[in-house]
Amino acid sequence: MSIKNVLYLCTQNSARSIIAEAITNYKYSESLKGYSAGSTPSGIINPKTLNLLDDMKIPTEKLYSKSWDVFGEPNSPSMDYVVTVCGNAAKETCPVWIGSPKKIHFNIEDPVNKNLSSHKHEQLFIETFHNIDQLIKDNLINE
Repeated sequence: MSIKNVLYLCTQNSARSIIAEAITNYKYSESLKGYSAGSTPSGIINPKTLNLLDDMKIPTEKLYSKSWDVFGEPNSPSMDYVVTVCGNAAKETCPVWIGSPKKIHFNIEDPVNKNLSSHKHEQLFIETFHNIDQLIKDNLINE
């Protein structure tokens, strides 16, 4: 069985797409290779994202916020799936991807800019993590 490449897209590439990439490469590496990028990347990973992944014992050292442009360059990996994880990215005009990947949308609420107590904010990030994990299982693993 060949490993399928998945590119997760969001606007800033600081939380949801990073979480999806990390889950994919940690939990589903026998069948998927995850990547993430943003249309207008923030250049940093949200600290709450890194805390969440650390709490979940998922490695973060190879993760970084980057533009989706890097996946249109020569020698970039060909994608089997391109998954938008936020409404903004789903509405944007995406580049043409090498290999004509299947496009999927995960409608995931942004956990970042919420006016919540620290505990409730942490809970929202945990819910986001489990939601993304379930969407990966339902749409990519069990496809």
